[in-house]
Amino acid sequence: MRRFIYYILFYALCCLLQFFFGQYINIRGVFPNFILIAVVYIGLTRGKLSGEMMGFMLGLTWDAFSTDVFGVRAIMFTIIGYFAGMMNKSFNKDQAFTQIVVVFLSSMIYWIGFSLIYYILPEGSGGYTPFMITMRGSLKIAATVLIAPVAFYLLDAILKFGRKHI
Repeated sequence: MRRFIYYILFYALCCLLQFFFGQYINIRGVFPNFILIAVVYIGLTRGKLSGEMMGFMLGLTWDAFSTDVFGVRAIMFTIIGYFAGMMNKSFNKDQAFTQIVVVFLSSMIYWIGFSLIYYILPEGSGGYTPFMITMRGSLKIAATVLIAPVAFYLLDAILKFGRKHI
């Protein structure tokens, strides 16, 4: 029951950061992808199944708030959760370098997968040009990668707090 409560609170925190506070903590429309960081964190710390499940739920929520093709983010975050979960036993997840590399690779998977889906289904792209790297997109990836170690540290602190008090 504790783990279930933890996941519900974690899910709510991620949604708040991405959908509501993202508009206030951006610099010229560029802000980190907190959901991607959260999915990678869960995958690295809890394994493949937890990463996939959290990725699917957060992606589905983002799809519900989005006007893009429904299910694109659910698919991408599920894949990223699985990818990060595969690294669960392979790397030291407490090192900043590992966190940066895995979040960067996950960002690339997200961008390539997103572009591939919109290349196949162009009618839902809404002005998105598949496989085109823009300055804004590059800055979003950089912001996500650079904030990842801080986010991992904070998420670890929340996890330790939850273990003691929930």
